[in-house]
Amino acid sequence: MINLILSDTKRSLNYIQMIEKMNININKIIFYSNKKKSLIHKFVNEKKINDLLVFCKTNDINSPIINKKLDLYKSKFNVISTYPGEIVKNSKLLKKKLLHSHPGDLPMFKGSTTIYYTILSKKKICVTLFFMNKKIDNGKIIYKKYFDYPGNFNEIEKNFDNKIRTMTLIEYLKSTKNYKFKKIIKNYLPYYIAHPILRQIVIRNKKKFERLKIFS
Repeated sequence: MINLILSDTKRSLNYIQMIEKMNININKIIFYSNKKKSLIHKFVNEKKINDLLVFCKTNDINSPIINKKLDLYKSKFNVISTYPGEIVKNSKLLKKKLLHSHPGDLPMFKGSTTIYYTILSKKKICVTLFFMNKKIDNGKIIYKKYFDYPGNFNEIEKNFDNKIRTMTLIEYLKSTKNYKFKKIIKNYLPYYIAHPILRQIVIRNKKKFERLKIFS
């Protein structure tokens, strides 16, 4: 049994929708938000799984209340979906085996918006599942899935990012195989947030990249 730690985001909604659809057993949904009503609440009510929801009135993943709830509802591990830009710093929370779906090929591509760096340097986009630690995107890797880049690059931050993270997570959770942790040997430079100019280079120059056979 697993817990879900969900923020009030589209990605979180995608996670819970697909997990419920695929009949994956969960222990509790630790939902944190300052809003008492949300799309998560609406979905839980519609599916009549209200008893699984544990609401934490906070927008901060590092709030002690979240850690206290996890102490009450222990599980094998905890799938986490935070608000954009949040960094888990709570040392007690980091000991709770937080499984994160990262849109980058770890350990090489760390940080936010790494899809753009991957498009510029590789032929495939990768999502990595790993257990978080105190360093950014530096935990134990347990699963990877590769995707073709989208036909419309403007979709990357709208639907594509959430879609591929969800697909990777569900594929792993439904799998019965035992995956070995990958040891990170080489120290790679961090790729934090892509500069807006870099995004535009990717979006506006797809045809040029194809001519240069960067994409094939």
